[in-house]
Amino acid sequence: MMLTSVLKTKMAVHWDITFRVSVVSGNVKAITRLKVAPVLAGFVIVVTPVMMPTSVLATEWECGERSNLPLEGKNYCAAGDFRLAQARMVTIIDELMEKHRLVFGDAEDLQHAQKSFEAYRGYQCAAENKRIKEKPYYPMVLAQCKTRFTNIRIDELTHLLGQKL
Repeated sequence: MMLTSVLKTKMAVHWDITFRVSVVSGNVKAITRLKVAPVLAGFVIVVTPVMMPTSVLATEWECGERSNLPLEGKNYCAAGDFRLAQARMVTIIDELMEKHRLVFGDAEDLQHAQKSFEAYRGYQCAAENKRIKEKPYYPMVLAQCKTRFTNIRIDELTHLLGQKL
């Protein structure tokens, strides 16, 4: 896979930057940046290969076995878990709101309850993890906390959805 980017400045001088990405089994293993110095009138001045750490530009991690992942991978996977739980919750709440609109004519109370839950979840997780706010693993722990509360809310909403109205 070869990614190329060209940036132009105001003086008709541009930088030609090429990234070479090595992918093995769907995972980014190495990223090499070839830095080409300013090009004037078609003449290349310097080419310097530079190795960049993979974690700087990696956008996807294999989240199966997390104990071997670097911290950035663990943060990424925890955020992904939260996004999945949030998406499941949104699907259930939308279905439940539609059911309330059909049966009761509106879903205002359910909307307020959901907004209150989201505020509670955010503040509760922030309070639980305040002591580690400046630590590099804070995003992972915060996402895990939000996932935990979201899964509890999913159980509550699923129970409500199953009730006969």
